Amino acid sequence: MATLMRYVGGVCAGLEPTWTVRISRYVRRRPLTVRSESECSGVLDLRVKSLDSAPVNETERSVGQKHGAEARAASLHFTRPRPQETESREATSPSTFSNQIDGLRYEKAQPGDKRLSRLVNLARSKKLREQQGKILLEGRRLISEALDAGASPQTIFFTSVERLQELPLSKLAHAGLIRVKPEDIRILSDVDTPQDLLAVFKRPKVSQMQFSEEKYGKALPLTLICDNMRDPGNLGTALHCAAAAGCRSVLLTKGCVDIWEPKVLRVAMGAHFCLPLIPSLTWTDIQTHLPANTTVHVADNCRGTIKEHEFSVASQQQKKAGDYGWVSSRRNPRKIHYEDDFSYDEDYEEDSCSPTRPVLETQPYHIRWASRHTAVVIGGETHGLSHEALHLAGQTGGRRLLIPMVQGVDSLNSAMATSVLLFEGRRQLMHVTE
Repeated sequence: MATLMRYVGGVCAGLEPTWTVRISRYVRRRPLTVRSESECSGVLDLRVKSLDSAPVNETERSVGQKHGAEARAASLHFTRPRPQETESREATSPSTFSNQIDGLRYEKAQPGDKRLSRLVNLARSKKLREQQGKILLEGRRLISEALDAGASPQTIFFTSVERLQELPLSKLAHAGLIRVKPEDIRILSDVDTPQDLLAVFKRPKVSQMQFSEEKYGKALPLTLICDNMRDPGNLGTALHCAAAAGCRSVLLTKGCVDIWEPKVLRVAMGAHFCLPLIPSLTWTDIQTHLPANTTVHVADNCRGTIKEHEFSVASQQQKKAGDYGWVSSRRNPRKIHYEDDFSYDEDYEEDSCSPTRPVLETQPYHIRWASRHTAVVIGGETHGLSHEALHLAGQTGGRRLLIPMVQGVDSLNSAMATSVLLFEGRRQLMHVTE
């Protein structure tokens, strides 16, 4: 026992210096203090500065270089944001958002953007326009007139900010703005000199549009009825003439080409937003859209002079069908399609030479025929006036309006006849109102 005590005492004497050093270090340590958040942030900032300026001493290296490096990185990450994070915050900040103009943000189209290819399909397909309820407009003037009339824009494609500023930006708050390259616009447009502006609109409804009398003047009691006009150029010109003559409205039968076809829009030059255009009507619908006591006249363009055209009913039946302008006298042997999805209506192939064809009195166009509300029916060049148009003219007391021509000259096309008759009707109605 005595031997064991002496051994323990010797061990304790050997460890005494080490214990003394450890106890003295512990006693010299400062007690823990509770600091506020602001004080802690200041201490951390100072510690970061000291870590940046002072090298790591030997004691830290003995604890472990890996642990020391992780501790320094953690402290630096806590106090200093990463450069990548700073850049991303600046990019998403509204004050530093570069793609914006007058408070409207826009995006840049990337290569292979499918939205550009969809525009081509929208422009070429009537069926797609009807299914999606959208139309495609091109050019500053046409887009501006659509916005003034109350049409709803969905997407605007432009090549430069200067081009976009040509539009009323206050009306584009709910539209998507996409900047594209000029070569993309050239591919999408079907004209040689595109106007660097394309817009997708919701298909307008006549009841929701506004036609300003201050801008276009008061409409005359004159209505244009387009009967089976299938050529886009002729229909666009007819619509332009109707707007220029101050017509009340334009009614179109089911056989006409789509009024939102790109060539019709381009040739009409904004007529779609100057007066009501009501397409795809049956003849029963047309009568409901006409005011009461309306007289309906039909265009009849005959080769020759007026004296040659003063014939009896018997002589009318002996002449060829082509001598009576737009009056169809035989079935068309083939179907003509201006669009990929045109639905042909057999009702427009009726034989107008049948015994039930109404006989209308013919008069030169310059003799008074417009004294109250008047409608003029213009037939297409391919199929001419339909049977229903002649019946409606006979029921309302209308006449055939002849545009006399010199001998040996082919008959005027439907667009030219529309221009002559509408402006003559305007002249006569202006004298009545005066």
